[in-house]
Amino acid sequence: MIDLAKFEAECRRDIPLLTAMELSLVRYEDLSLRMEAPLAPNINNKGTAFGGSIASIGLFGGWAVATLAFTDRGIDNTEIVVFKNEITFERPARGHLVVKATLDREGFTNCLDKLRAGSDERLRFNVDVDIFHEDARCATMQGLYVVWLK
Repeated sequence: MIDLAKFEAECRRDIPLLTAMELSLVRYEDLSLRMEAPLAPNINNKGTAFGGSIASIGLFGGWAVATLAFTDRGIDNTEIVVFKNEITFERPARGHLVVKATLDREGFTNCLDKLRAGSDERLRFNVDVDIFHEDARCATMQGLYVVWLK
């Protein structure tokens, strides 16, 4: 069972930017992570969420959901990095951000099977991240991540 509070504390210790952005991990369930962040520490000069904050939250969300998913399935000796990503800013976010990061089930399962078999390959999988304000999607990120055993 995942201890999300402990994982968040470890992430805040290792990635100080998370504390500055006041990003909180709300729920992890079935290859999906929900996070939230207030506007105030992520605001730009136009009174909306700063694109750099949105990008950082998206990239972190992809890494975090993958780390949680592999750990939840007994694989906790991984290295996970982003390989490439694409972000689309659909509309300004003018308040509290709600974030949902979701792993591609087929790609994740393929990687998991290979890691369990002891593969030393660099394995790729996709993550989708949606960022909302007041139930309206403001940004999306599609990320391609790479995982391997340490």
